[in-house]
Amino acid sequence: MENPDMDMEALMADAKPADEEETSEQRIRKALKRGDADMCCCCLCQCSDRRTRPYSCCCFFPIKCGIYSIGGFIVALTFAQFLEVFYQLLNDDIVWWYVFVGVLLTVPLIVSCMFTVTFFAKDTDDSRTRLRTACIMAIISVTLLACWNTLYFLAWYKVPLVRTGNDGIGFTTQTRKQEVVFSLYIAAVIDALFAYFICVVQRYIEALEEPKPEDAMMMMDGEKKEEEKKDGDAAAAE
Repeated sequence: MENPDMDMEALMADAKPADEEETSEQRIRKALKRGDADMCCCCLCQCSDRRTRPYSCCCFFPIKCGIYSIGGFIVALTFAQFLEVFYQLLNDDIVWWYVFVGVLLTVPLIVSCMFTVTFFAKDTDDSRTRLRTACIMAIISVTLLACWNTLYFLAWYKVPLVRTGNDGIGFTTQTRKQEVVFSLYIAAVIDALFAYFICVVQRYIEALEEPKPEDAMMMMDGEKKEEEKKDGDAAAAE
């Protein structure tokens, strides 16, 4: 005689994948209905939702995609600046305290990298605000390092030419003025980029900011008035 409990368990096991598939389809439909996702070819894209869809980064990227690209740029810039400063230890013409001061001036950029990692871990109101602070601290760090390079190479660096590199990869040689001009030019470009990044992050913060109770009540009142107006127009048309 067959065990009815075993048959019931087998039926539930067979029905479980269908239930899971139905649940996933329902979630997709709900996300599309709410406007929290878009269909991209055959995939569900969550680069924008109904709150962030009106905004963009660099005129054509979704703002959420741009925000995560900004975070990746901050992390890459931190590693690049830190390695550039430490690499000067291989230059016999540069004193050790130049590297020490350069590392101290890189600390704000390292802190901004930490804020960025916090944002990557969880997208919240606090982490978004810290990402904006990270952009400001990146501007401060890059500008201070450029000023320090200008001061050191014009005041204390006595060798006519600046040589960077090693025997393995070779050396590059340039004058002190060229070193200063390149440093200031790169810092100006990075500062201009981050000034724009701050505006993008601010728009992202405002788009995802929770409405205040007074604003929510005004929005509800406005929606009710629109619905009443639509009902009145429909009744008049009938």
